Amino acid sequence: MAVEKQEPLIDSVYARLRGLILSSVLRPGQKLVDRDLSEQLGVSRTPVREALGRLAMMGLVEARSGRGYYVRQYSADEVSDLYEFRKILEVNAAMRAAENLRPEHVREFDRILRDMEKMDSSTSSRARSVELDLEIHLLIAKASGNIELYKAIKNLMDKIMCFIWVDWLDPSSANPETVAAANREHEELIVSIKNRDADKAAAQLGAHIDHARNVMTKLLRAREEYRDAVLAGAASR
Repeated sequence: MAVEKQEPLIDSVYARLRGLILSSVLRPGQKLVDRDLSEQLGVSRTPVREALGRLAMMGLVEARSGRGYYVRQYSADEVSDLYEFRKILEVNAAMRAAENLRPEHVREFDRILRDMEKMDSSTSSRARSVELDLEIHLLIAKASGNIELYKAIKNLMDKIMCFIWVDWLDPSSANPETVAAANREHEELIVSIKNRDADKAAAQLGAHIDHARNVMTKLLRAREEYRDAVLAGAASR
């Protein structure tokens, strides 16, 4: 009976910690102390530990031997691999979405397009644009009609959301032209799916992911090179 009562609490703690990680309140590389988290969330340490174990299984948290749990910090090479895998899954989803599109999906795509028209380069709009980007990709996955494909893409997008904040630190991401170009890519992709042009949708989404992969890995490699240079300088003193 106690286990049955504990499960909803663990689910709730898992969801709250997941949200803190995906929103970058808990940052990549940050140590997760169960005592501190239990105080922050107002729960005992047991559900926090269970939730951290689940998050580790999902790849959002890593357990370091003898050192506890940390928010997963992805290297540029790991990010590149994730985007490569993402491309395989999402190109397939786009083709299937174009073939299996239903009226309720069209209504959702149209709603997203209307929201995108309101976007600018402000901080609040950039935050909302990240949300809309996620909505678009998950809706395409859902429209594919393949529930397992949808689940796989959703889990993968959770990992990608762990480091998407890095793009916000790049001044070019706030450039109005950059924002407008990203919006156009999404709009053209949605139009192709609505027109049931599977090949065109697949090509557009593949190019979109390739571009995102190049931008993200470039930023992460620059951060890694800067970190290595700082560490080398400190060691030489």
